[in-house]
Amino acid sequence: MLKNDMSASNIRQRVEKWLTTYGHLINKNALEREINVSKGVIQKFIKYGKKINDNHIKGLYKLIKKFGSI
Repeated sequence: MLKNDMSASNIRQRVEKWLTTYGHLINKNALEREINVSKGVIQKFIKYGKKINDNHIKGLYKLIKKFGSI
């Protein structure tokens, strides 16, 4: 049986892992502008481990999926 919808915690883990792995290679401000979040949200996660809002995680997941690497 295929599972089309993933749990929110699984999506969060995948996005957080992607950000920690590739965060140093991307323009964080451009990602933030693309998903309409406050400036510094991604940087604060990468540098300080601050939790990202669930709605922002969903937006990041959709955007990163377009890259084809998640």
